[in-house]
Amino acid sequence: MKLGVVLLAAGKSERFGANKLLAGFRGRPMVCYALEAAISLKAARTAVASGCGEVSRLAKEHGCEVIVNDAPQMGQSHSIRLGVRAMQDMDAVLLMVCDQPSLTAASLERLVQRFACSGKSIACLRDGTHMGNPALFSRRYFGELLALQGDRGAKGVLRAHEGDLLVVDTVGPDELADADTPDMLAALCRGE
Repeated sequence: MKLGVVLLAAGKSERFGANKLLAGFRGRPMVCYALEAAISLKAARTAVASGCGEVSRLAKEHGCEVIVNDAPQMGQSHSIRLGVRAMQDMDAVLLMVCDQPSLTAASLERLVQRFACSGKSIACLRDGTHMGNPALFSRRYFGELLALQGDRGAKGVLRAHEGDLLVVDTVGPDELADADTPDMLAALCRGE
């Protein structure tokens, strides 16, 4: 399976008040954790959709391609469309957000391995509290991902095809907790 990974890193971070992906988490910018987890998969291609120069620099430093999203106001669906268009030569695409700093490479590897053996065309992670992101889509669903509009992720595609969905539990608890506000990031730093 030729796997493409797209990290969605063009959000406006309105609830955070600044670019949350550059906020410190255990001594490094939060985005670095997502980059490292993604590249551990050794996918055929790994790309970051972002309009931020510093995030793009960090992505390149980690060996990722950069897909320029200069219209973040168009919402997460715009980054998804840019990413899927860039991955048309792949058999499947893994969509990830970058504000889940506790997400482990082991959980991503488990997701990809179980998906490859499942016969399903969609898979996502679940940690007991959260479910849906990151999510993996076979080429069969690229058209639906390309049709997304507004500030929506791919959850609608997941929900529309629950019969073709594989849900994989993360290795550890609370790996999918995101840091949408400074308080949420501080709680993750404290391990809450």
